[in-house]
Amino acid sequence: MNRPIIMAVTASCVLTGIGCTPPPDEGLKTLHQRSDALQVENDRLERELLKRDGKIGDLIAQVEQLQALGPDRLAKLFVVDHIQLVSRTGGGDFDGVPGDDGVTVYLRPVDADGHVLKAAGEIIVELLDTSVPGDPVSLGRYIYNDPEQLRKLWYGGFLTDHYTIKCAWSPDVGLPRTREVLIKATFYDFITGQRFAASKLIEVALPGAIPD
Repeated sequence: MNRPIIMAVTASCVLTGIGCTPPPDEGLKTLHQRSDALQVENDRLERELLKRDGKIGDLIAQVEQLQALGPDRLAKLFVVDHIQLVSRTGGGDFDGVPGDDGVTVYLRPVDADGHVLKAAGEIIVELLDTSVPGDPVSLGRYIYNDPEQLRKLWYGGFLTDHYTIKCAWSPDVGLPRTREVLIKATFYDFITGQRFAASKLIEVALPGAIPD
């Protein structure tokens, strides 16, 4: 393309405004779009700040409420004071064949007024053969601390507010040497972090043993 033709095309672009620089109204439109986008973003940030300030206000109110209760606030709550091993705790026949396959532990968390609490915590059960004085033999150690698992172990109803824990003899250890088995139960309260312990000496029915 020669120079005269180029100059003619350039002049045409300048005169018509087509295909060259955007007309003034297109530039204003772009600026308005950017302004609207900035306004939307600004509104979003303001909403987030209001939401954050609301959460901070709620947390401050909670802290002030806890401070008003004082350092002895746990004493004002219904918390575990001790645990009990219900009298039914004893040998457990899990397969229907004569002889106990382990023990069934009925454990109750209890408050200071003697009321049973459905309290969550880590439960540890140890079974010991104490037939040799001073040399107890472990028959198994069982730990329960998963919240879903603990819910399944809890039985609530008439005279049945307790954890029911079935502990089979450990296959690595075998059966007790005698009928007497010591049960040691430990409960770590999830709320207070306190540790509670209880123990009970029971008699079990060994497979193949002649009943009394």
